[in-house]
Amino acid sequence: MKKAVKRVITSLTVFFITLFTLQVVFAGTFGDVVPGDWYYDAVEQLAVDGVFDAKDQFRPNDTVNRAELVKIVMLAIDGMRNFEAPEAPTFKDVPKDAWYYDYVEAAVSFDVIDGYADKNGNPTGYFGPGDKVTRSQAAKILVEAFAYPDNLNIIFSFADVNRGDWFYEYVTTAYNYHLFDGYGNGYFGPNDNITRAQMAKVTFQGMKEAEVRFSK
Repeated sequence: MKKAVKRVITSLTVFFITLFTLQVVFAGTFGDVVPGDWYYDAVEQLAVDGVFDAKDQFRPNDTVNRAELVKIVMLAIDGMRNFEAPEAPTFKDVPKDAWYYDYVEAAVSFDVIDGYADKNGNPTGYFGPGDKVTRSQAAKILVEAFAYPDNLNIIFSFADVNRGDWFYEYVTTAYNYHLFDGYGNGYFGPNDNITRAQMAKVTFQGMKEAEVRFSK
């Protein structure tokens, strides 16, 4: 899919083989993430990996915006290694002095993200760094970032994910690669805003699945 991303993930294979045999070494990195929470292992491991900054609070129920998502994903695939951001910004709303500038530009260079387009499909030149991210949008970016080939085998059908939806292939592929589970009621919630806890879990799963694929 994305040759540049494949090279990055392939280079991490040995690292991941070692990384995921280790137990979480930090007990209680965050005051609001405790053993027993369904996202505990994912959050703690990503803190060890440097994907999340170790702070007093993780805020698991907070939503994730587009700038934050890009940072998480690019760090997860080690996409910032040796990356040099361009002098000229790609997007009108992502200035060079923004904390997320390098992450966004790296994601653009790896073909992980696009900016917004108008109703005719023409780029508007805007990225929307502060906009909240939905679960379907997160599925798309993760599938692109980890270079998952399409997997549209119907293992399970979500009641709210239909053929013809722009996110159908991404959600189905993400589910088949064990990134997303969906809700217990049979729905995926494509338009629900993804939380930090959910983002931690799916990113953690993405890293593990990538390690398995590229170590074969």
